[in-house]
Amino acid sequence: MTQNSSADHGVPAALAVLRAMVAIADSTLEHATGQLTLTQFHALRVVSERTPVTMSRVAGELAMNPSTVTRACERLTSLDLLQKAPNPLNRRETLLAPTAKGRQLVGQVDEDRRRVLAGVLDRLDDDVRAAVLTAFADFARVATPDAL
Repeated sequence: MTQNSSADHGVPAALAVLRAMVAIADSTLEHATGQLTLTQFHALRVVSERTPVTMSRVAGELAMNPSTVTRACERLTSLDLLQKAPNPLNRRETLLAPTAKGRQLVGQVDEDRRRVLAGVLDRLDDDVRAAVLTAFADFARVATPDAL
Protein backbone atom coordinates (compact mmCIF):
# COMPACT_ATOMS: atom_id res chain seq x y z
CA MET A 1 0.00 0.00 0.00
CA THR A 2 1.40 3.40 -0.93
CA GLN A 3 1.44 6.38 1.34
CA ASN A 4 -1.07 9.08 0.35
CA SER A 5 0.45 12.14 -1.23
CA SER A 6 -0.72 15.62 -0.31
CA ALA A 7 -2.59 15.75 -3.64
CA ASP A 8 -4.68 12.81 -2.44
CA HIS A 9 -5.76 14.91 0.54
CA GLY A 10 -7.24 17.67 -1.61
CA VAL A 11 -4.42 20.12 -0.98
CA PRO A 12 -4.52 21.58 -4.52
CA ALA A 13 -8.24 22.33 -4.12
CA ALA A 14 -7.62 23.82 -0.67
CA LEU A 15 -4.85 26.00 -2.11
CA ALA A 16 -7.23 27.24 -4.80
CA VAL A 17 -9.76 28.18 -2.12
CA LEU A 18 -7.03 29.87 -0.08
CA ARG A 19 -5.98 31.95 -3.10
CA ALA A 20 -9.61 32.96 -3.69
CA MET A 21 -10.05 33.93 -0.04
CA VAL A 22 -6.83 35.95 -0.05
CA ALA A 23 -8.00 37.72 -3.21
CA ILE A 24 -11.28 38.58 -1.46
CA ALA A 25 -9.39 39.81 1.61
CA ASP A 26 -7.04 41.92 -0.51
CA SER A 27 -9.75 43.41 -2.72
CA THR A 28 -12.03 44.34 0.18
CA LEU A 29 -9.15 46.00 2.01
CA GLU A 30 -8.16 47.87 -1.15
CA HIS A 31 -11.78 48.94 -1.65
CA ALA A 32 -12.06 50.31 1.89
CA THR A 33 -8.67 52.01 1.88
CA GLY A 34 -5.80 51.98 -0.52
CA GLN A 35 -3.62 53.36 2.28
CA LEU A 36 -3.11 50.26 4.43
CA THR A 37 -1.01 47.17 4.06
CA LEU A 38 -2.40 43.84 5.16
CA THR A 39 -0.05 43.92 8.19
CA GLN A 40 -1.34 47.35 9.20
CA PHE A 41 -4.93 46.17 8.90
CA HIS A 42 -4.21 43.04 10.93
CA ALA A 43 -2.71 45.22 13.67
CA LEU A 44 -5.79 47.48 13.58
CA ARG A 45 -8.07 44.44 13.88
CA VAL A 46 -6.13 43.06 16.87
CA VAL A 47 -6.28 46.43 18.62
CA SER A 48 -9.99 46.77 17.84
CA GLU A 49 -10.76 43.32 19.25
CA ARG A 50 -8.59 43.58 22.38
CA THR A 51 -8.76 47.24 23.42
CA PRO A 52 -6.85 48.55 25.24
CA VAL A 53 -3.80 46.52 24.32
CA THR A 54 -0.04 46.94 24.45
CA MET A 55 2.22 47.02 21.43
CA SER A 56 3.95 43.83 22.62
CA ARG A 57 0.63 41.99 22.89
CA VAL A 58 -0.25 43.03 19.31
CA ALA A 59 3.15 41.73 18.16
CA GLY A 60 2.52 38.48 20.01
CA GLU A 61 -0.98 38.07 18.58
CA LEU A 62 0.36 38.61 15.06
CA ALA A 63 3.51 36.54 15.67
CA MET A 64 5.54 39.42 14.29
CA ASN A 65 8.67 41.31 15.21
CA PRO A 66 7.80 44.15 17.64
CA SER A 67 9.59 46.72 15.47
CA THR A 68 7.40 45.77 12.49
CA VAL A 69 4.28 46.16 14.60
CA THR A 70 5.54 49.47 15.99
CA ARG A 71 5.97 50.83 12.46
CA ALA A 72 2.51 49.56 11.46
CA CYS A 73 0.92 51.16 14.52
CA GLU A 74 2.76 54.44 13.93
CA ARG A 75 1.26 54.51 10.44
CA LEU A 76 -2.21 53.75 11.84
CA THR A 77 -1.80 56.55 14.38
CA SER A 78 -0.75 59.01 11.67
CA LEU A 79 -3.92 58.11 9.73
CA ASP A 80 -6.05 58.71 12.87
CA LEU A 81 -7.06 55.04 13.04
CA LEU A 82 -5.31 54.33 16.37
CA GLN A 83 -4.66 56.35 19.48
CA LYS A 84 -1.82 55.76 21.91
CA ALA A 85 -1.58 56.50 25.62
CA PRO A 86 0.90 55.64 28.37
CA ASN A 87 -0.10 52.64 30.46
CA PRO A 88 -0.90 54.07 33.93
CA LEU A 89 0.19 50.75 35.48
CA ASN A 90 3.52 50.60 33.64
CA ARG A 91 4.88 53.84 32.18
CA ARG A 92 7.26 51.91 29.92
CA GLU A 93 4.30 50.50 27.98
CA THR A 94 2.03 52.20 25.50
CA LEU A 95 -1.63 51.27 25.30
CA LEU A 96 -3.34 51.25 21.93
CA ALA A 97 -7.00 51.75 21.15
CA PRO A 98 -8.83 52.29 17.86
CA THR A 99 -10.31 55.67 17.08
CA ALA A 100 -13.90 55.89 15.88
CA LYS A 101 -12.50 56.09 12.36
CA GLY A 102 -10.45 52.93 12.98
CA ARG A 103 -13.47 51.00 14.27
CA GLN A 104 -15.50 52.21 11.31
CA LEU A 105 -12.84 50.99 8.88
CA VAL A 106 -12.71 47.51 10.45
CA GLY A 107 -16.51 47.37 10.31
CA GLN A 108 -16.56 48.45 6.66
CA VAL A 109 -14.00 45.83 5.62
CA ASP A 110 -15.92 43.15 7.53
CA GLU A 111 -19.19 44.19 5.88
CA ASP A 112 -17.59 44.22 2.42
CA ARG A 113 -16.18 40.74 3.04
CA ARG A 114 -19.57 39.45 4.21
CA ARG A 115 -21.20 40.86 1.09
CA VAL A 116 -18.64 39.33 -1.29
CA LEU A 117 -18.70 35.94 0.46
CA ALA A 118 -22.51 35.91 0.49
CA GLY A 119 -22.50 36.59 -3.24
CA VAL A 120 -20.12 33.69 -3.86
CA LEU A 121 -22.09 31.33 -1.62
CA ASP A 122 -25.37 32.38 -3.29
CA ARG A 123 -24.01 31.13 -6.63
CA LEU A 124 -23.71 27.60 -5.26
CA ASP A 125 -26.53 25.06 -5.35
CA ASP A 126 -28.23 24.70 -1.97
CA ASP A 127 -26.79 21.26 -1.22
CA VAL A 128 -23.28 22.30 -2.25
CA ARG A 129 -23.53 25.50 -0.19
CA ALA A 130 -24.57 23.48 2.88
CA ALA A 131 -21.62 21.11 2.41
CA VAL A 132 -19.19 24.01 1.90
CA LEU A 133 -20.41 25.77 5.04
CA THR A 134 -20.08 22.57 7.06
CA ALA A 135 -16.58 22.06 5.69
CA PHE A 136 -15.64 25.69 6.49
CA ALA A 137 -16.85 25.28 10.07
CA ASP A 138 -14.92 22.02 10.49
CA PHE A 139 -11.80 23.53 8.94
CA ALA A 140 -11.95 26.63 11.15
CA ARG A 141 -12.37 24.43 14.22
CA VAL A 142 -9.23 22.38 13.55
CA ALA A 143 -7.07 25.14 12.06
CA THR A 144 -6.34 26.73 15.42
CA PRO A 145 -3.11 28.70 15.90
CA ASP A 146 -1.81 25.84 18.06
CA ALA A 147 -2.27 23.40 15.17
CA LEU A 148 -0.36 25.55 12.70
